[in-house]
Amino acid sequence: MLFFRKLFLTASRYRYRSILLITLLFVIGNAVIIRLLEPETFENTLHAVWWILTTMTTVGYGDVYPVTEAGRTWAMLVVYTLGIGLFGTVIGIVVDAVSQYKRRKEEGKMFYRGENHFVIMGWTTKSKNTIKELLLVDEVTEIVLIEELEKTPFEHERIHYIQGSPTDVETLKKARIEKSKAVLLFADDGISNPDLADGKTLLVASSIERYDEGTEGNIYTIAEILNENHVENFQHVKIDEFILSNGSVSNLMAKSAQTKGASHLFTQLLSRQDEGSDLWEVNLRPEWKTYGDAYEWLREKGAQLIADRNDLNILKKWREPIPREARLLVICDKNTYNNL
Repeated sequence: MLFFRKLFLTASRYRYRSILLITLLFVIGNAVIIRLLEPETFENTLHAVWWILTTMTTVGYGDVYPVTEAGRTWAMLVVYTLGIGLFGTVIGIVVDAVSQYKRRKEEGKMFYRGENHFVIMGWTTKSKNTIKELLLVDEVTEIVLIEELEKTPFEHERIHYIQGSPTDVETLKKARIEKSKAVLLFADDGISNPDLADGKTLLVASSIERYDEGTEGNIYTIAEILNENHVENFQHVKIDEFILSNGSVSNLMAKSAQTKGASHLFTQLLSRQDEGSDLWEVNLRPEWKTYGDAYEWLREKGAQLIADRNDLNILKKWREPIPREARLLVICDKNTYNNL
């Protein structure tokens, strides 16, 4: 037992790949030796490897085994003793590696290696709901959450947690925000003063702008602002879209008062949890020369073209050519969108 304890402590100093290499060399080396000792019993190297692996894993099918004194002596001294101990060491290291990986991932200490993901900055009730909506968009979209909590507040196979300050360059590097589809900044709901909350958001936005200067592409940034009067203060930073948190609710209430039922329409478009039509972005097709071509083609497929980015005047641009940078938005159900 003392021997195996020392073996495990020694092996644990090496990295996972080193232990696998040692195990591989042990199996191949002993396969060659046992073949030299008993060439008639073990017809080829694969046959010998099969016996060694079943022995090390204590499976022991008994379909092949050493029959000579030399072969059995070698098996007892080397394969049975060292082999089983080495395999136990490998299992222990694998379990430890998995545990460390899971712990580091929960604590947000691992780099994100993917791309075309969404980055959420700030854990709030609104960001939680936004994450749920994004997960419903498709079955492959991944989300990176940046927060300073000790452990991830939302466990999901497609959510990667990064622990750290969003103003820290190293944190932004871990999240690979330069490879993301969009970065979403949420106002800190732990700050009761709207001025201070927006001030923190502005600081984070400035950090993203500074980081963006060293990248090739443009980091698309969407920020939640509590006070509409602060929009002008954000003009000098690269914020692509502003979401007025309090103003959106007020405007929706006013629209519902003027046009009864309007809130149901907006709710359906904003939430993918509801069945029915939704807002989607479609890719440009080579046969679409004008907005009218796109409108008619989409109408035949059951989709309604409503806007190019934030421009809702599609009918007034009927005969105008579609620019390459156009981003066409349509309203249709999910099945229709998948068939486009």
